[in-house]
Amino acid sequence: MRCSFQSVARVTLCIPPNLLPKHSWTALMNDLENHFGDDASLDEQTHQTILAFLVKNSAESSTKEASLSFLNSIGNKDIIAMTHTSFWKHAHQEVPTTLFAHEKIKSKANCKACHSDVEKGLIEDDKIKNISDFN
Repeated sequence: MRCSFQSVARVTLCIPPNLLPKHSWTALMNDLENHFGDDASLDEQTHQTILAFLVKNSAESSTKEASLSFLNSIGNKDIIAMTHTSFWKHAHQEVPTTLFAHEKIKSKANCKACHSDVEKGLIEDDKIKNISDFN
């Protein structure tokens, strides 16, 4: 899944800000030239605007269960990829690893493929697509 920053008004986030803590967003934004294999560098004003938004709306400011679960899972670790957290690994332990290579998914980072409301910060079980949808 490719995410893009087209302009401040039209930012596309792969995950909602409430699923990572402030320190993860800061670390991610401070290394955009090495953003998961891409150079996602921004001009300074855009960078600061987006960083402020992410920090303001980070997991620490949310009451959603998923936010708290990721926050507890990350703690003070330098994790910027949700797929590297113990919470994500535990929540996806029953998903066959081959499923992430499916043409409709392509990556563990493509949350939207299975979590239809992820852009709203919702990853509840009742909103997850059935694995049989990818057969």
